[in-house]
Amino acid sequence: MTVPFAAFTSPLNWQQVSLLLDTVQYFADAPKWLSIPDEEKSSIPVPMTADTLRAMLETLDEEDAFTPQVFTIKWEPSETEDSGTLIVGLPSGEQIRQPAVLSQFSPV
Repeated sequence: MTVPFAAFTSPLNWQQVSLLLDTVQYFADAPKWLSIPDEEKSSIPVPMTADTLRAMLETLDEEDAFTPQVFTIKWEPSETEDSGTLIVGLPSGEQIRQPAVLSQFSPV
């Protein structure tokens, strides 16, 4: 089973998530691996869709656009080698579960 990245936490603010969403929407017909910063500011490639980013953005306050909130990001492999579920833990404690086929995503 493929695990494309180790679980990590990412402090993201409204502006960052908004820019990531703009990037994904620009490549709507060709899903991309997004570079998400971890707590050490290293970039981790993650297969993330616009729907997931919209849900993340809804948890953040545009009035406080530069204050980061902590998201947890992990991969749950499935029985098929190339697929699994991206799990994003929101600051509220809720989770977003995004099924993904890794071969459908390409580097930005």
